[in-house]
Amino acid sequence: MRVSLLYSMALLGCSCASQQHAIASLALSCAAPSTAARFDSSQVEQLAGVYALTLVTDSFPSHGARTSGRLRLRVTTDSLRRFGDWPLVGTLEMNLDAIFAPYSHDPRSTNPSAPGVYFDKPSGGFGIGVQPNLMDGTSTSLTPLLVWPEGFQGRWTPHYGIASITNPATGKPAHVGGDFCAVRTK
Repeated sequence: MRVSLLYSMALLGCSCASQQHAIASLALSCAAPSTAARFDSSQVEQLAGVYALTLVTDSFPSHGARTSGRLRLRVTTDSLRRFGDWPLVGTLEMNLDAIFAPYSHDPRSTNPSAPGVYFDKPSGGFGIGVQPNLMDGTSTSLTPLLVWPEGFQGRWTPHYGIASITNPATGKPAHVGGDFCAVRTK
């Protein structure tokens, strides 16, 4: 994975790298203000917008490992709601492999019946990279806990289907997951 990460970074070039640095810097400054409120899924449509998103690990691949990118969320039109209760859909441009955050489907997908990101009302979180009709697929979920006008934050959790991740240092199952923070950029 490191080789593919380095290759991807080389392909991005300087302008994209500086843009990613700006996104990471913005997301690092994400501290919930004292006015932040507990997330209420009935108000999820207020989260529509463009965000600098950072995912930080609890322990694996190392404590505090992070990746940053751009999350775009938009209110779902009525024609798209027939595929499920998805009040928000969107895309994610981020190197999820850097922190072992799994996905079976392209997180950048704009396909109306299989968006890269969607808010799932029953679970109360955002599904990322969910492959439709794949029972043992992998994905990552973002569960918002706090919201404020400029952003939101919570926990991210991997879903490996029937697979699991082993920590090569210990030979034991690895705990993957952690915190996330999203700061509005537009």
